[in-house]
Amino acid sequence: MRHLATCALCALATAPALAQEAFELDAITVTANQTATALGRSGATVEVIPAEEVQAAPRARLGDFLTFQPGISASANGPLGTTSTVRIRGLGGAYVPVFIDGIDVTDPASSGGGFDFGGLTNAGLGRIEVLKGSQSARFGQNAVGGVINIQSLRPTEDGVHGFAEVEAGSFDTRRGVLGLTARSARTDLAFSISRTETDGFSASAFGTEDDGYEATRANLYFRQQITDTLAAGLSALHIDSRAEFDEFGGDGAPPFDEVNKIEATGLRGFVELQTGAVGHELALSWFESDRTSHSNGVTDPFKGERQRAEYRGSYDPGGIWTLNFGTDYTEEKDLNQKIDIVGVQAELLIAPTDTLDLAFSVRNDDHSEFSSEISARAALAWRMREDLILRASASDGFRAPTLVQLDPFFGDPTFQPETSTSYEIGLEKRLEGDGFLRATLFHTEIDNQIFFDGNSTRCPSGFGCFETGDFEGQGIELSARVPINAHLTLDAAYTYTDAEQNGARAARVPRHDFALGLAAQITPRLDAQFTLQHVADVEPSPFAPAMNKVGDYTLFHASARYALTDRVDLFVRVENLMDEDYETAGGFNTSGRAAYAGLRASF
Repeated sequence: MRHLATCALCALATAPALAQEAFELDAITVTANQTATALGRSGATVEVIPAEEVQAAPRARLGDFLTFQPGISASANGPLGTTSTVRIRGLGGAYVPVFIDGIDVTDPASSGGGFDFGGLTNAGLGRIEVLKGSQSARFGQNAVGGVINIQSLRPTEDGVHGFAEVEAGSFDTRRGVLGLTARSARTDLAFSISRTETDGFSASAFGTEDDGYEATRANLYFRQQITDTLAAGLSALHIDSRAEFDEFGGDGAPPFDEVNKIEATGLRGFVELQTGAVGHELALSWFESDRTSHSNGVTDPFKGERQRAEYRGSYDPGGIWTLNFGTDYTEEKDLNQKIDIVGVQAELLIAPTDTLDLAFSVRNDDHSEFSSEISARAALAWRMREDLILRASASDGFRAPTLVQLDPFFGDPTFQPETSTSYEIGLEKRLEGDGFLRATLFHTEIDNQIFFDGNSTRCPSGFGCFETGDFEGQGIELSARVPINAHLTLDAAYTYTDAEQNGARAARVPRHDFALGLAAQITPRLDAQFTLQHVADVEPSPFAPAMNKVGDYTLFHASARYALTDRVDLFVRVENLMDEDYETAGGFNTSGRAAYAGLRASF
């Protein structure tokens, strides 16, 4: 956990000269603005996790690892493979689009339209960015809580290279990963494939049988610089998984042996062209999720498909401003319905002085089922001193009802889009090296939020319906990275979140969330990480059984890596070292103490 958070302001890196030398070598974000941006030059809050930290994650499930970042929490309905939701500032998957190599992997056929982190591990993955706050002016509908952008494996040096990794541990878990990369002056190519198998443990807190999981995931990335001004590329992913789960977790009722099978495939092709001061990118993408759920003795198919065409342009005349613009078309469908959305957007980046960057974005979305929605964002980054940055942003967003929520069996065809506003202001103090101290205040409101009410009898489902209400969340994020000496680095993150839904506490959202990490370079060949997490004041879901264990808990994780040779590493990790007994979703088990060990060989 060497880089808990990077709360940053982003403005275009190619926009008017990176004025102060201290910021020229800053990291880059590719989500905060339409074009790649230096982190020190924008008003959006972005957490950036480098690839090497993702690969060394001290927790197996990626969603659990993300909770080390300020403002991010997660809950899961059992072991690896069962449903897991990642929340940003109290807002869950329905409000957080997830992209892997530019492919939107949220499920069009799910009830909330979100991404399930339940089976996603760090195998074959690279750099991750988490963009917070309402971002509909950048990403259109659903980007109300934020956006998670994940890269797969990327080449880091010229030539052909690769690695192989094997791991085994608790719950009879086995995992293997193979990665291959190639890079030349004009070519970037990367491929990874992973296989995970585990017997797991009972998802239901009232059950005794193990709920296992097995999955194969493959990722491909390719980019070719055809000429000095023209490039083209392709990214692809495929996931084939089978997970056992328990539908019911409450009141002593015996759990059923449920099975969820998913086959998901995504493709994205792109072309980039630079014509003088104007850059162009055209991309076509396709994603399909074919899911079969065997629950309560009944097998239900869920199939969702998304096709998307997008054009992005950027005009940089070399002065104090840059204009970004674009349009996109998205079509989504499930087994019963289809919708399409046409979006048009523009973004103006201005650097009126050497220490001030401004960003203004506006977007119009024309939804086939609703009237047009306009979203806007304004952000600033002011470098008050060389080591002190003030960031602020105000934005609004919207979320259209999903296909399931428009289905009269569960929802209401007359539902209208949710609308939101988001504000934040933050201050960053830079320390020696890559150290920092950061504080960010945030506030989000949602009108006409659609939620599932298990007591509603308005629709014919017989076990609840979707209804509408309001959401309000505010709080503060504090984070720090302090290099103690050449061998020790301390990271810390604390979030206070006050989130309400229809005037009551929002379920499964911690009011207090704290993470403390120590990275130690013990010898030239041995390094270790120690992580403490404490979560307090959590309201269980109304669906939770009376005997649930949702509440305060403290977790301690430890991991280490030893270089056996220059090319072979031995690694071990222990999750929940103190064997804490806790639940993040009422009536569903979490892992007790679990240990894993493996080898990674590079070539």
